[in-house]
Amino acid sequence: MWLALMSVYFLLLGGGQSAASRPDRPSAALLSAGQLPEPPVMVIRVGDPAPNFSFQGFTGHWMRLHHLLDQGSVLLVFGATDADLRRLQTERGTLLDLGVIPVVVLDERPGTVRTVVKRLGLQYTVLSDPRAVIADQFNVADDREVEPSWFVVDQRGRVRGLSRGTLASSYTRIAARSLALPMPGSIFPGSSR
Repeated sequence: MWLALMSVYFLLLGGGQSAASRPDRPSAALLSAGQLPEPPVMVIRVGDPAPNFSFQGFTGHWMRLHHLLDQGSVLLVFGATDADLRRLQTERGTLLDLGVIPVVVLDERPGTVRTVVKRLGLQYTVLSDPRAVIADQFNVADDREVEPSWFVVDQRGRVRGLSRGTLASSYTRIAARSLALPMPGSIFPGSSR
């Protein structure tokens, strides 16, 4: 619920996976180094579980994708330009009405991300991924160049829609279609609207 009320700035610090570490319980050594173990990189397809990547929230607490999914389904957007960020801001309300949390992952440092969020007046979650750790998890980074892409992840953590190489003209439409939800304001036969 706090995700829907404020812009949230995140700092991603990725680390290597230790065989002895559990994904939801990082070792003391990783925490003291400011890192959490990351899931292995693999090709993501519709129906696959989304990588449960880690990030540090604005409060300093370590979080994972499943913490975002506790709030609803998630729309992850990579490689967004300022125009894409503005378009997503205009669709934020309808996405939230669908129960979809918009999240943008930028391959910029945290200070740059904060500046962009403030300059554009963004009111959705923006993650800083300067080392392309999250982008690598979703197979959208090549030589640290992040290609424009989007992923719709349902509350169970399954990828329900994706596109690599292009961003959507309507995030609400792709989220509704991916999750088999009616578009906000749709009128159904037999309704009294």
